Amino acid sequence: MVDVTLRPFEASDRAAYVALYEEAFPSSERKPFDYMLTPPMRNHYELLTVSTPTLAVAGVVILAYAKVSGEDFALLDYLAVSPQVRGSGIGHAVLPLIGAHCHERGAKLFLEIEAPDRKADNAAQRVRRKAFYLSCGLCECGVAAKMYGTVMELLAYPADTEGITLEVYQQVVKACYPADMGLPQGL
Repeated sequence: MVDVTLRPFEASDRAAYVALYEEAFPSSERKPFDYMLTPPMRNHYELLTVSTPTLAVAGVVILAYAKVSGEDFALLDYLAVSPQVRGSGIGHAVLPLIGAHCHERGAKLFLEIEAPDRKADNAAQRVRRKAFYLSCGLCECGVAAKMYGTVMELLAYPADTEGITLEVYQQVVKACYPADMGLPQGL
């Protein structure tokens, strides 16, 4: 088993954290880094660092939190593993830690993925990404929506799927994303 730690983001992580964030996600999908750290957004975002015994910043985890109809939800907004250790099992090791962390905070965890589409430029990547999350114990929530011009599917751990709806997805996005990013639309 891979030895990983999930810990709060620290100022000393910043250079490596931002470099990984920018390497792993296209600019069109990234929020400005400081946006997530400044009031009032820092009340909605939690930045966590994945560490190993040999790498202080082995991964980036960014969670977006919002309360919807009295329930707390956490969207796994970003998860990336350093190229140095990709394929070593860190993703499989850290996902349960992320789930436990959210549950300790009383939040249901879900995430969005691009729906598999064999016509998409990144068709193989979409299939691999979904297979990865399913192999980690997540399942389909039965919610799909169009976001960024792409059909997105929601996945969650089985215990968290109840109550995760299009409305919840929209409300979390509305609370946490810059207004110009838009809202998920039903299909």
